[in-house]
Amino acid sequence: MKKLLTLAFCLCLISTAYTEKREDLPEPYNTIEVLPFDSHGWYSNAQQMEALLQNRSVKIVIEVGSWLGCSTRHIASVVPSGSKVYAIDHWLGSVEHQPGSWANYKALPYLYEQFLSNVIHANLTDKIIPLRMSSLEAAQYFSTNLEAPVDIVYLDASHDTESVYNDMRAWYPFVEGHGILCGDDWGWESVRVAVNKFAREKKMRLHASGNFWYLTEK
Repeated sequence: MKKLLTLAFCLCLISTAYTEKREDLPEPYNTIEVLPFDSHGWYSNAQQMEALLQNRSVKIVIEVGSWLGCSTRHIASVVPSGSKVYAIDHWLGSVEHQPGSWANYKALPYLYEQFLSNVIHANLTDKIIPLRMSSLEAAQYFSTNLEAPVDIVYLDASHDTESVYNDMRAWYPFVEGHGILCGDDWGWESVRVAVNKFAREKKMRLHASGNFWYLTEK
């Protein structure tokens, strides 16, 4: 049922289809020929994310791993006007998306353009800022290029234990003491191992619901 609700949400964000460049849009949205909307994605955390956002004054969210933007668009639609959602992804696909793998996807060569197109169709270009780089590259970039504190970091990039753990180490300093570190894919054992290890090391309280997890101070 949650998957159906998520799909319905993704589809409801479609507006009038565009077929050419929109020079009135901010960069990088004004640099592409807009593609038809593509709802492909995996996101079952809408309810949990909304509950997390409900009683917080959120100005900056960083999403690490955005694919075609289903979760990105949902988060951007929930945060207040004036808030920003930074979407971090190299848009090359994970290991499981490459040719010959179980999750190979036909749109792999133009994932970035499809992501931008989906955001345009959803009329969320004022809130979503894409940064085309790896997770660790982005963490390094933000260490000297953020003027306001980060409220939430949502991790949904590589799923192997080492990568998840390294992402947590890289991004936790941005929310330490004031914000929330959370993520997707709690159903993956590799993710659970990394999250549990990090929570023990930092002596943090771990919360998990469905495929969603987040950490709070004890």
